[in-house]
Amino acid sequence: MIPPISPAILRALCAVLIFIASASRGFCEPPTKDAKDETKLPVLTVPVRVHLVQSKATPAMHTTMTEADVRRVFGKVNMVWSQAGIRFDIESIVRTEVAVLSPELEAKEEFTRVNARIPKASLGTAMLNVCYVKEVKPNGFFHAGLIVVKDTASLRAVEGGIDEPLPRVTSHEIGHALSLPHRQDRTNLMASGTTGFSLNDAEVKAAREIAAKFQKPASAGAAQAHSSK
Repeated sequence: MIPPISPAILRALCAVLIFIASASRGFCEPPTKDAKDETKLPVLTVPVRVHLVQSKATPAMHTTMTEADVRRVFGKVNMVWSQAGIRFDIESIVRTEVAVLSPELEAKEEFTRVNARIPKASLGTAMLNVCYVKEVKPNGFFHAGLIVVKDTASLRAVEGGIDEPLPRVTSHEIGHALSLPHRQDRTNLMASGTTGFSLNDAEVKAAREIAAKFQKPASAGAAQAHSSK
C-alpha cells in the first residue's frame, strides 16, 4: 500500500511544478489562480519596501541591483511563498544612501553595524523592509526588524531547489521575519545555505499568523456599506 502524502509535501510539489513550468518559458511568473487554489488558503498580502543600498565610501554596502532585478526576484519569492498562501507586494523600491557611523558603532558586530547604516527615516512602517547590499556575512540576515541580503549570495544546490540564490535568500530571511527559525532539513526553506524551499504545515501556520498582522482592516465606510446591503 502506498502511504498517504502529507499536505505539506503536496504544497511543495505544487510549487516545484509551477517553478519548472515557469523556468521552461525563461521566466518565473507569480502563481496562477489554480495554483493558489491548491493551497486552499486565503491569500495574505504583505507590503514590502525594497532598499537598494548605496555608498561610494563603503563598497560592501553598495548594491548594483536594478529595479528590474528586484521585480524578477520578488516574482520568484512569491512563487516560493505561494505554498503558504502569502504574497509580497512591493510598496516602493528606493535607493537608500547609508548613514555615517560613529566610532562606537563602527566597533560593533556586523549585524548592528549594517543595521545602523540604514537611515531609520527611510524605512516603511507597517511593512517589511528588505535591504540589498553588496557583501555581508553570511548571505543575509534578519536583525532588529530589518532584512538584509547581499546581491552576491551563493548557495549549495539540492534536489528540487530553486534556480537562483537571491530569491531563495530573500525568501529565507522573510521566513525569519515571519517568526520561522532555522530547520536543517536540506530541502526546507529555513535550512542554512541551500536552494531548498519547502515548508511544513507548522511553518505555514506560524508564518500566516504573523502575515495576518499586516492585513489592513476594512474601512468603517466600507463596513457600513456592506452592512446596509
